[in-house]
Order: sequence, then structure tokens, then C-alpha cells
Amino acid sequence: MSEQWPRPQRYWDAGPGPGLPGALSPPPPGNGADPLAYRSPQPAPAPYSGPPYPPSGPPARVGSAAAGLICAILTLAFPVFFFWIGLPLLGLLVNIPGIAFGCVALTKTDDPPEVERFIRYTWAGTISYLALVAAVFVGVLALVFATLSR
Repeated sequence: MSEQWPRPQRYWDAGPGPGLPGALSPPPPGNGADPLAYRSPQPAPAPYSGPPYPPSGPPARVGSAAAGLICAILTLAFPVFFFWIGLPLLGLLVNIPGIAFGCVALTKTDDPPEVERFIRYTWAGTISYLALVAAVFVGVLALVFATLSR
């Protein structure tokens, strides 16, 4: 094997060399001491005494929370529609969880993970409510067609 390139083991045996911070300095000649014992001293880091650390995460997504709340509030059109067609009992189907979670998401803007969690809850409540309203609406249509066909 050619000695043009040094063996990789030489790097680990001799260390990265002098001049680098924290590098191993070679042992004094002739005493055969362990090279690991001659590590250059490192100053201890000073304790942090400045202002409190800034938040480490991204800012809260207030726009997404507001959009979720607006969509949850728009679902109030379904109870109004059910009252209008003469089914006041179905007018009691209101997206209370979606609206409540949307309000909570907008009040916790100082805690981005909480905002994200309540945005998910808002959308889950709204989508579940829409699925429930769709099932009720299909049932109402089936009843209307059944009574009209007689």
C-alpha cells in the first residue's frame, strides 16, 4: 500500500493536531505519557444571567384559529334552517364544541402548542357536526319523500 495517503488510524492515534481548541497536544518528548492526559484546558461556560429565554417554538397560528372559529360559527346556519323548515327540535343541533374550542384557541395565544391542539379540536368538532347534520338531513329527506310518495 502506498504511503502517499496516511492511514486513517494515524489520525486517531495522534489526534487532530495542535492549534485546534480542545485538541490533543502531543506528549512531551521522551516520557511516553498518555496523549489523552495532555488535553488543553477549556474555560468553564459562564452561567446565563441575561433576560429570560425567548420562546423556542414558532408563534401561534392565530389566523388558523380564527378561521376555524369562523367556520364553526357559520355552522349556526343549520339550526336556523331547521327552524325555518318547521323542525324546531332539529334546531337544537348546535356546534357547541367547535365554537367553544375555537374560542379557547384564540385565548391561549401565548402557548403555541395549546393553540395547535385546540385548532385540531375545533376542526374535529366542526367536521363531526357537519357529518351529523348530513346524516340528519338525509334522514329528513327520506321521510319527506316517503310521505310524498303515498
